[in-house]
Amino acid sequence: MKTYKDTVAVYLGSSVGSSPEYAEMVAGLGRRLAGNGHRVVYGGANVGLMKILADAVLEADGQIVGVLPVGFGGKREVQAQKVNIVKDGLTEMIWVKDFAERKATMENLSDCALVLPGGFGSMDELFCYAVGNEIALHDKIAYVLDFNGYYEGLRTQISHMKREGFLPSDSDCIRFATSIDELMEMLG
Repeated sequence: MKTYKDTVAVYLGSSVGSSPEYAEMVAGLGRRLAGNGHRVVYGGANVGLMKILADAVLEADGQIVGVLPVGFGGKREVQAQKVNIVKDGLTEMIWVKDFAERKATMENLSDCALVLPGGFGSMDELFCYAVGNEIALHDKIAYVLDFNGYYEGLRTQISHMKREGFLPSDSDCIRFATSIDELMEMLG
């Protein structure tokens, strides 16, 4: 088995989004992560951008670990379609009891986080990761890929929180990149 230089937790959508550009970006990033020796930890699902990431990492001969709660069947719309959301063929699958344990496991296994376009779950995971840094549980950074301006509003909100004194002005536990190249340079 290949060795890896670090482990990156990737948080992203269980849907593919409204534009094929999201899927293309995620596939490209998955290949780059694998090619640059980063082991990937993600939510373990076989749907949406999560599936695209896992497939790209595996196709590039990378290591990818899934973390999924036992018995979870996916979002309501996925459950209605009776789709099996468990991704087979991963480097490793870790089963946990619930989403709180999933977040803690992914955080513990990783050296940093990458946040790609996603919904409420991705936002929840980003903020839990950032809070862990803020309250000194760890010193890990969350890198947000602001692909096509997807996280522009979040960037604006964080700046507003700093201006209003609710975050330290020098807080940098969340860092933004606007391209895969910029993100990969930040990761080293």
